[in-house]
Amino acid sequence: MKTVNSLSGGKTSSYMAVHYPADYEIFSLVRIDADYCKPKDESIVKYVSDKLGIDFIATAESDKTLYVMRDLEQMIGREIIWVTGKSFDEQIDKKGMLFNMTMRYCTTDSKILPIGNYVVNNILPKHDNQPVFMNQGIRYDEHERAKKGVNREYRHKFVVAKSENGRNKWKEFFWAVATYPLIYNKVTHPKIQKYWLDKNIDFPSDSNCVGCFWKDVQQLRKNWDEDPNKMRWFSDQEKRKNHFFKPNINYEQIKSIGLQQDFFFGTGSGCQAGFCTD
Repeated sequence: MKTVNSLSGGKTSSYMAVHYPADYEIFSLVRIDADYCKPKDESIVKYVSDKLGIDFIATAESDKTLYVMRDLEQMIGREIIWVTGKSFDEQIDKKGMLFNMTMRYCTTDSKILPIGNYVVNNILPKHDNQPVFMNQGIRYDEHERAKKGVNREYRHKFVVAKSENGRNKWKEFFWAVATYPLIYNKVTHPKIQKYWLDKNIDFPSDSNCVGCFWKDVQQLRKNWDEDPNKMRWFSDQEKRKNHFFKPNINYEQIKSIGLQQDFFFGTGSGCQAGFCTD
């Protein structure tokens, strides 16, 4: 069975790419359709557009993630394959509501399925349709995040053809088994932090989507200061759909609360999916 590293642009999965090389390194980018969030650096816009094969506008993740993935590819000397699903805007319109703790379709539609689609169409046909081992960047000291994924099999339906009337033909594939090299080898947070100290890669201070609903309100408040355009996009979606990402508080209210200076910022989210936080 072939191996795939599922990369997110954070220190943990990047460490995994360096120390536990796979047959395929794959990064799935979360996109948004907001011109006011477009990176000012035209060279990185072109780079991402070329990697994805589409006209890239913006991402809900930190723009630093784009540079991290570019620089990491140079560092490891192996190709990193970029994939993407529908933009968050398209996902929200299709579902009719915002993703939240009870409607967690964002990880599935923006991370899992784009990687699965690439595996099904580009890897399985070359290897007798055998599922891949998919390495996920979860450390030994956060192994509880993998409790739902131990021996997890990924099975999803993908479009395989069109019928005569133009409708999609779907087929279910068993395409991956989740694996955790950092847990197996007891790699913890301090070891990863130490490794990156003298490496010239500028990781974002807060991993995964800037306005992720899993994040603590204090982290989201800080992100209003550090990435106001991305946070504005999340707020705009709440207004557009008249619905909240988080229960009991909207993103405009978060913008106005006090910043707790002793809060431990930059810890990412609490998502158990294994594809975002690291």
